[in-house]
Amino acid sequence: MINNNIQNIIIFISANLENTNIQNLDELISDYPQVKPIEDPIFWLSCGAFICFMSGLIFADIMKTKLNNWETKQISPIPLENPRTISSWFSFFTGLTIIFVSALSIINFSIIKSLVFSSIISILFGISMWKAIKDLLIQVKEGTVKEIDDFF
Repeated sequence: MINNNIQNIIIFISANLENTNIQNLDELISDYPQVKPIEDPIFWLSCGAFICFMSGLIFADIMKTKLNNWETKQISPIPLENPRTISSWFSFFTGLTIIFVSALSIINFSIIKSLVFSSIISILFGISMWKAIKDLLIQVKEGTVKEIDDFF
């Protein structure tokens, strides 16, 4: 059954290729506009995703180290505002902004409007999540960690 379907598709493609004019194929390919990599939104979307992924891993490792130090050495996890933590957090939301700008430019938003919108969304999300993580670490230090159901 699958072989018959594949064979029918190949016959369909070859029948359609026989009826086309392949002589102008080189001209047809060169008519498509060439996009420079620096202007390609897919390139920037990939860069933003890479930045988010790597800085998210770094931030998660920092948080894991803080929690392990709290558990084993009783070192407080509260001083969250150190350069490594802030830079990885800022890098994550910079990558998120790049992702938003690229995604909006793919669907033909202007760069300026998408940059403003993406920056506002990333800043609001970043500040609110920073406060949530800081509150969670305060709860860990005090030993009063609430269940997730208590927040809702």
